[in-house]
Amino acid sequence: MRRSALTTLLFLVTVILAGCGSSSSGNSGNNSSSNGSSGNSATLTQIVVSPTSFSLNSGDVAQLTATPENSANGVVSANLTFTSSNTNVVTVSTGGMICAGIWDSLTTPVNCSGFSGGAGISGTANITVSAQGISSIPVPVTVHPKITKVTVDPVTGCTSDTQTKQFTAHAFSGTADVTNQVQLTWGTLDAVVATADTNGLVTARAPGNTGVFASASGISSANANFRTCMPVRIVLHLHGDPPGTPTTSATMTVGQILTLQADMQDELGFVLNNASFLIVSDNPASATVSGTTLTAQSGGGAGIVASCSPPVCGNGINQPVYSNLFKVTIPNTASPPSTVFVTSSFAPPSGTSPALVPISTNTNTAGTAITLPGAPNSIVIGTGGVRGFLGTNAGLVMLDPVANTVALVAPGLVGRVLAVLPDGSKAIFSNAANDPSTGTPIEPNPANQRLWVFDQSSNTVQTFVVPGAVAAAFDNDGFKAFVAAGSGGGGTVYIFTTGLALQTLTSVGGSPKDVASLSSGPFIFMANNSTVNVFSTCNNAQQPDLATTSAPQFVQPILNSDTIVIANQTGLDVETVTVTPNTPPSGAFCTANANVSFSDNFIDFGLGAFTARQLIVGSFGVRAVVLPAGINKVLVGQLQGGPPVLISLPAGATEPIAGAMAPDVNTLWVSVAGTNTVDKIDLIGNTDVAQIPTAFKKSDSTAAPPNLLAVRFK
Repeated sequence: MRRSALTTLLFLVTVILAGCGSSSSGNSGNNSSSNGSSGNSATLTQIVVSPTSFSLNSGDVAQLTATPENSANGVVSANLTFTSSNTNVVTVSTGGMICAGIWDSLTTPVNCSGFSGGAGISGTANITVSAQGISSIPVPVTVHPKITKVTVDPVTGCTSDTQTKQFTAHAFSGTADVTNQVQLTWGTLDAVVATADTNGLVTARAPGNTGVFASASGISSANANFRTCMPVRIVLHLHGDPPGTPTTSATMTVGQILTLQADMQDELGFVLNNASFLIVSDNPASATVSGTTLTAQSGGGAGIVASCSPPVCGNGINQPVYSNLFKVTIPNTASPPSTVFVTSSFAPPSGTSPALVPISTNTNTAGTAITLPGAPNSIVIGTGGVRGFLGTNAGLVMLDPVANTVALVAPGLVGRVLAVLPDGSKAIFSNAANDPSTGTPIEPNPANQRLWVFDQSSNTVQTFVVPGAVAAAFDNDGFKAFVAAGSGGGGTVYIFTTGLALQTLTSVGGSPKDVASLSSGPFIFMANNSTVNVFSTCNNAQQPDLATTSAPQFVQPILNSDTIVIANQTGLDVETVTVTPNTPPSGAFCTANANVSFSDNFIDFGLGAFTARQLIVGSFGVRAVVLPAGINKVLVGQLQGGPPVLISLPAGATEPIAGAMAPDVNTLWVSVAGTNTVDKIDLIGNTDVAQIPTAFKKSDSTAAPPNLLAVRFK
C-alpha cells in the first residue's frame, strides 16, 4: 500500500512539473468532455471559463475550469493551452492550476512560491485558454499580500425600495491597507431585502434588515447593516384607480374577478406603486386572493389586506405592517351546499369508537360516520374549508373536510384546538384548556401544561411551556399568533412568531376568555372577565383597554369591517374601530396609541345576566348570534339596527351548545342539548326549520349531547 501511494504521488508531481510555465497545453481532462457526443457538432466555437476572475494571496493556488463548446453549447474534445500574460506574477499548469507567483520546480512536491528576490509578489496577469485558434475571454488574476482583515464602512438611515446605496470596503495585510491591490467580492445576507453588485453598490429590494459584506481571498468582513425602508402606509385598492382616489371596497357577484393593487409610502416619504406584498383574505369561503387577483366565491363578506411581514417583507425587523381593509361584500346569494361536522366529547361505550358525523346542508341528512382515533375535545375548520383539526385523547387529528377522512398527525399530544389559519396550514392547541365533557383542564397540573403549534406544510410540532393557555388567534397573514393564558386574578399574553422565540406580555384584568384579530390587522383584542385588552400586532405594545358595558365573555370581528363585537353579560358591545394611518415621512411604521379610536353601540338582549357559550358574528355583519348556557333560545343581535331577536328552540331542548353561521348570514347551524339534535335555523324568518337527530352515547350508554360542531363552507 505504501509503495502504491508513493508511485502515485511521484506520477502527480511529474505531471504538475511538466505543466508549470507561461504557456502550457494538454487534453481538456477535467476541464472538458472527452468527446463531442453531447453537442450538435465537433467544431469548437468557444471556450467557457470559470470563475471569470481571481483575487489571490501571494503563494495561493486556485483552479481555473475551462470548457470547450460548439455553437449549440455542447461540450467537444480539444487540447487546451493555458497562457499567463505575466509569468513574473502568475503561472499556470497544463490542467489550469493557477499559482499566485511562480511554480517552484526545484522542490518536491512542487510548491507555488509567492516570493521573488526575497520580496512578496504582487500585481496582475490575465490567463487565456486557447485551442484550435479559439481563445477564451481573459481571466484577470490579482496577486496581493496575504489578506488578514476586511472591513466595510457603516452607512446610516434606510434606503427606499428600488433605490441604491454605495458601500466602501478596506482590505488589510496586517496593519497595511492593501485595498487598491485587491479584487473584492460583495454580497448580502438576504437577497429578498437587498442585493449587491461587484462594486459594492447595494440595491434595496424589499423592506427589511440585512447585512452587507465584502470578501477577498477567503476573508470576509463583518456584516454592515443595511435597511430597506419600511412602509408607513400601504394602500390597497382596485387596479387602475385614478391617482389619489383609491377604491377600497367592492360589492361583487359570485364568479366575478377583480384586480387589486397595493401602493406604499415609506419612512422617507418615497412612494412606490404596485409594490409587492402578500395579499390575503380572512374568509376564503366567500372571496379568495391569488397574487393580486380577487375572486368572489359565494355569498358573504371578506376582509382583504396587504401585509408587510416575513418572509415576503420586513425580514430582520419582524414588525408586520398592514394596509387598509379592502371590504368585499357578496350579497343576496345563498351559500352553496356545505357540510356540518358534529361529534360528542364524551367517550363512547366500551367496544365502540368515537365518531364524527358529516351532515349535508343540501339534504339535511347525516352521512357515513367517520371513525376517530380517540374521544374528541374540540373541532375547528379553517375558514377556507381546506383543512380542519380535532383535539382528541389520542392526539391531534387532521380532517380533510372534502374527502371526509381523518389522520392522526400528532400522536400523544392531547390538547384542545384553539386556532387554525384560514388555509389550515397551522393549528394551535393546548392541554391547559378545558375538556368540554368535564369542564376542567385537560392537564390540571400547571407545571405540565403545554402549548403546541402544528405546521402542516412541514409536518412538525413546536412545543412551548405555557401554563393556562385557553384561547388564541392568528393575525391575518399567519406571521403571528396571540395566545391568552392565566386564571384567577390576572392573565398573560404569549406571542408566537414564526421563526422567533415566544414572547410574553402581562395583561390587565382577570381570567382570559377569548382572543380576536381586527380584520385590517394592526390590533389584537383579548377579552378577560373584567375588560378587553388591546395589543398592537406590529410591536406587541399594549394599548389602552377597551371599556365594555359589562364583563366581557367573547370577542370576535366582523370579517369585512373594522368592527369588533363583544359578548358581555347582558348583550353585545359593537365597537366600530377607526385606525388613522401614520403620515410619512415623520410617522413611525408601527401604529401608535393615538392612531386608534372606538365607537360603541350596545345591544341589550333583555334577559339580565347570562353566561355565553359562544359568540358567532356574520361575515359581513348584519347579525351576531350568542348561544347562552342553560337557556333554550338563540340570541340574535341586529348589527344594522332593529331590536334583538330571541329564537326559541323546539320542545325538549335545554340549550344551544355550539354553532356556525353560513357566510350569507341567513342560516345558522347549531347543536342542541336535551333533544341532542343539530338544528337549522332560518335567520330571516327567525325560526328553527329542521332538526337532525344524533345518536352519540356516553360510556354508560346514555345519550351524549352533540357538543362539538364545525361547518365546512364550500
